[in-house]
Amino acid sequence: MQLVRPGEKYLASYREAIEEDAVYRVGKECLLADPDTVIATAKRFEEGVMLPMGYVRQTTFWLVEGERFLGEIGIRHELTPALLRYGGNIGYEVRYSESGKGYGTTMLTMALGYCKEELKLEKVLITCDDDNIASARVIEKNGGVLENKVVNHLERGTVLTRRYYITL
Repeated sequence: MQLVRPGEKYLASYREAIEEDAVYRVGKECLLADPDTVIATAKRFEEGVMLPMGYVRQTTFWLVEGERFLGEIGIRHELTPALLRYGGNIGYEVRYSESGKGYGTTMLTMALGYCKEELKLEKVLITCDDDNIASARVIEKNGGVLENKVVNHLERGTVLTRRYYITL
């Protein structure tokens, strides 16, 4: 199992993960991007080229085993006022068929090494919806300390958000 940057080798499996979301996570926010543009978009975001207004540089990794895509984690290099309330430095999603197997915890552990060694961050902010107990557990298993909970008004509605910091 390893973290890799998005690549052609894993696209078929990535597409399958998106199809799983469409079937099993109906009405839920899918964090996975358009498979036709995901590789180019990930490169552009990492390089900080042509970012949409309000976006920051981000490194995207895929957790893979063999050629099977297991999950995705995005590491934002800096925080804006909006990301301080919702989103934080790190966002992730485990493919539906692999949920509950510890991959989120593993993926976050691996990504924290990148944050410390490559980005030279001293701490990271990670947020999750208050009712997302699985994500809260992933963050807490990686040393996340709950700072507070804030109300956010998002396109999908009003959300109570947990804000965790992990010291690296």
